[in-house]
Amino acid sequence: MQAKGKVLGTVVIVVLTLAWAKWDAQRKSAQHQAENDRMEPEIAEVIAKTDEAYELPMKKSGLIQDYAEFGKVKRFANLYHTAADYYALPGDEVYAVADGTVYFSGHNDAYGGLVVVNHADHGIYSLYGHVSARRWLVERGVEVKKGELIGYIADTDEGYGIGAIPHLHFSMRLGNPEDYPRSGKGNWMTGYTPTHPAFNRFVDPNRFIARSKLHHK
Repeated sequence: MQAKGKVLGTVVIVVLTLAWAKWDAQRKSAQHQAENDRMEPEIAEVIAKTDEAYELPMKKSGLIQDYAEFGKVKRFANLYHTAADYYALPGDEVYAVADGTVYFSGHNDAYGGLVVVNHADHGIYSLYGHVSARRWLVERGVEVKKGELIGYIADTDEGYGIGAIPHLHFSMRLGNPEDYPRSGKGNWMTGYTPTHPAFNRFVDPNRFIARSKLHHK
């Protein structure tokens, strides 16, 4: 009888835990959607300011980690991914997705090489992580055109955040890099956040580029 009671108690705990997890997931999903909806007018305004469609930063790529994925990488187990990660080979070319000014270009211990292009006229900026500071990077402060070469994919030993697979970490964020902290949570070049990226004004880069193409079709 005592054993049955323990089993029943365990079953109840499991059921309650699963029910809570489902409720919590639904609650977070609703919050994320509400934040995306809140950002929608600003995203539409950014796209309306463009003279031509944005382009993907690489000629060919395969997605290995999507925007807003949670806990996929062990090193960042309890964080959301702010970018889209595209599989690549060391030395593959990386291009500016639109006209802009190179806000930052240089070495970073986590990223290896990092390039940030500010599209100030549109109200958004793009970040290209895990490019090679060892090979070549576009100069800081220069004006770049859409499709212009800005760097090459790094080898995996160039930054501790690259991991075992060479790839491009590509994100897009509303506003200007100067709008965000220089360090700490939510900083201007962060790759992971404790809350959904939308709460930190990151947009889904693949979706944004697809929408810009549709707008200029």
